[in-house]
Amino acid sequence: MNKSPNSASSERTAESLVAFVAEPERAALADMLARLQREPQALLPGGVAEALAWAAGNVLPGMLLVDLAGQAHPLQALAELAAAYGPATRIIAVGDTQDVDFYRQLLQAGAVDYLLKPLRLSLLASTLERAANGVPLGMGERLPGGRTVAITGAGGGAGCSTIAAALGQLIAGQRQTPCVLVDFDRSKGDLPLLLGTEADAGLAALLAAPEIDPRMLQRSMHSLPAALSGGVPQRLHLLAQRPAAHLPVDPERVLELGGALTQLFSLVIWDMPACHTEGVAEVLDHADVRLVLFELNVQCARHVHRLVQRFGDERSGQRLLLVLNPTRPAGAARLTQAQFEEFIGRQVDLVLPHAGCLLADSLLKGPLDLASHPAFAQALLGLADKLLGRKPQAAAAPRAGWVQKLLRNTADRHSYS
Repeated sequence: MNKSPNSASSERTAESLVAFVAEPERAALADMLARLQREPQALLPGGVAEALAWAAGNVLPGMLLVDLAGQAHPLQALAELAAAYGPATRIIAVGDTQDVDFYRQLLQAGAVDYLLKPLRLSLLASTLERAANGVPLGMGERLPGGRTVAITGAGGGAGCSTIAAALGQLIAGQRQTPCVLVDFDRSKGDLPLLLGTEADAGLAALLAAPEIDPRMLQRSMHSLPAALSGGVPQRLHLLAQRPAAHLPVDPERVLELGGALTQLFSLVIWDMPACHTEGVAEVLDHADVRLVLFELNVQCARHVHRLVQRFGDERSGQRLLLVLNPTRPAGAARLTQAQFEEFIGRQVDLVLPHAGCLLADSLLKGPLDLASHPAFAQALLGLADKLLGRKPQAAAAPRAGWVQKLLRNTADRHSYS
């Protein structure tokens, strides 16, 4: 398969290295890398903050070496780095804290290794070799991967593709987190249209291949334009296929594909079809988050009730999120939210505002434009934070000018007179 300009094989390779260390150690690290014949993609002064800023505008490397010295909350900092760079970037932490428990915590948080300063050439060499090959410390266990989200509807026309496309844009752009969208409606998927691109046979070729080859996987994905992810390159990818007649697939191959994607991206979002063809049930069974979209009607209530019975037990750590996505204006629903919740025996997690025709009309001009409905985009940004395990960030309230403050104070005085 030839490498196309918009493919996701990208410039990221397992051997590419970006390093951020304090200025006193930079010259020594440069000398060691030269002796190891490893030319870094970038070797810059700084630490976590500089590494996060660099990730916002550059193609991500296969390896990141970052100095944690002086960090007040190093584990939280490592988690932020892992989210920004994605599972495909192996993180090597360096620092000056010599503590066994701290070392174990860093490894559990996803670091390939933790090296004490001053760095030693032999340890650096072996660590870089393991990181390039994706081999963690320990008994050969796999390095931590990303999370899988399966979006399904309680009925036809629930808006799964629109929500998937919007979440992808927000997660990649607003939250600068590597994300891939999988359009699993293989007969009539809508994600390519919503994202303003053409689908090819990438998904079909992968599912029909004898095995999931990493290079083939990367070449089968579309790296979407940076404009769709807030100007950040190489953050949002799409895996889809041209609409075609249904061909049976091996569910185990679908799960193998899902596992491979979690080793490349922080978040893998599956847009599931309404009909439960091969692989749909398996993806839902294994997803970290099952996101169910519905409206307030009897048909949706019955279907959501079945899904709650099947996936409502979250003791294993897998989450079920119920999201009301009204396709009709307020007042047109056949059930109240209270009636719906009483029937399914569970509260709704999120209510999205009615989008009307604004989002659909934006497709006449190009990809889905969330700027056409700010309230809808803000609600989805809160949902994106939930999926990423982040605390939702409230929208900043506009600052009142001095005229508004004067009028408000005048009104308050009159109200007490």
